[in-house]
Amino acid sequence: MGIGDLITTILKRINRMQRWFVALVLVASLLTGTSFGQAAKAEKSLYDRLGGKPAVDAVASGLVDRILKDTRVNKWFTHAAASPENTKAYKATLADFICVAVGGPCKYTGADMVTAHKGRGVTSAAFDAVAEDLAAQLDQLKVPAKEKKEVMDLVGTLKRSIVQSSSQQ
Repeated sequence: MGIGDLITTILKRINRMQRWFVALVLVASLLTGTSFGQAAKAEKSLYDRLGGKPAVDAVASGLVDRILKDTRVNKWFTHAAASPENTKAYKATLADFICVAVGGPCKYTGADMVTAHKGRGVTSAAFDAVAEDLAAQLDQLKVPAKEKKEVMDLVGTLKRSIVQSSSQQ
């Protein structure tokens, strides 16, 4: 007895109203199960869609280079600019942070965003400038629009932690 025979047998044993309900539930279950199954197989993590660790490293490295040249914000990054070693270390830490944020396997061991920015006086304009630098870096790397939007949305969620009121500092 196949699945079709089983459904036919069940439908013969129930009244017309129940048949419609059972048929609707079966069809909805089949369609939902199929679409969720296909979506789960087709949708990779943002980390994978960006290109994995090499892509994350390229984003972080290029962003730091842009920030250090950006007179709107580079005063907040003097430590990172102090030496080639500091720049390299900052790029690596930022890459780990981005990697974790986009669902990658990296380990970020730096401070949380509130602690890292406490008392630094980061302004909303400075945050927006760094976000613009990030968007430009993503564009330079030809990150597709969907993934770029997801990255920028993630960055947007950090604004309240980075731009702190004087009561948080």
